[in-house]
Amino acid sequence: MEAIAQTKTSPRTWEQTVASLTRLSYLTKGILYGCVAFFAIQFALGQRGPDPGRKAVLQEFIKTDVGAVVLVLMALSLAGHTVWRMAEIYFDPYKKGKGVLGWIYRLNYFLSGLTYTSLGITAVKLLMGQADDQNQKQLWVSKILMVKGGDWLIILVGVFLMLWAGLQMYKGISGTVYKSLNKEAFPTWLHGFLWVCNLVGFLTVGGILASTSWYLIKGAWKENPHWVMNMDDLIKSLQAFPGGQWIQMTTAIGLTCMALFMLAMARCFPIKTTSSQAC
Repeated sequence: MEAIAQTKTSPRTWEQTVASLTRLSYLTKGILYGCVAFFAIQFALGQRGPDPGRKAVLQEFIKTDVGAVVLVLMALSLAGHTVWRMAEIYFDPYKKGKGVLGWIYRLNYFLSGLTYTSLGITAVKLLMGQADDQNQKQLWVSKILMVKGGDWLIILVGVFLMLWAGLQMYKGISGTVYKSLNKEAFPTWLHGFLWVCNLVGFLTVGGILASTSWYLIKGAWKENPHWVMNMDDLIKSLQAFPGGQWIQMTTAIGLTCMALFMLAMARCFPIKTTSSQAC
């Protein structure tokens, strides 16, 4: 009887494990966005430091005394985040449906899972002492461009990323994620601040995604992988624009808002996996 009881409770235990790792992943994302914002401020002020990108943050962590422990926790949390995203695609616990918007949300889940899987793999590589190529995206694009029709495949990926960027902006403007938070965990005076962080944070991330998508499409159209940019390349390139330093500082503020909102999500976002019941 005890074995049967354990079997019956195991699915719920699995959901709670995934939910716990997902909450930890939002903490990880908050740390990553916060560190990128700090590196962007350093770069804008002309100080020499790490590149303002998420992979650079992981590389800096491994240099610290507790870096290995931190990267193990980050890798585990990002793996949990990926499992959760795949569960969202299959089970649709948030009831997004199978209309156009529902499939756009599924695209968001897939791309989010793919992105953070890549970061998790980078963390594992660093733990194993393997260097990660900073121009990996350009190398992949150059390889795909060598295949017939590869340019159109990259353009299609760029269009998907542009849709993803649009969804991030929609989240910021509509406040759908903010509204779903269990805000009882925070004092009333903090609610307005969280709304601002939601708006500014998602608009900033959406803008970065839209820009990197545009350069990916441009690289495919011109058949030149050197146009392809990562987040750090994009933030550094802003300095070439009039008032570029201030644009970089504004971007850093936006990423800081996103970091704070990710921490709020780690605390009170209703995590759902296989059913509409939050863990």
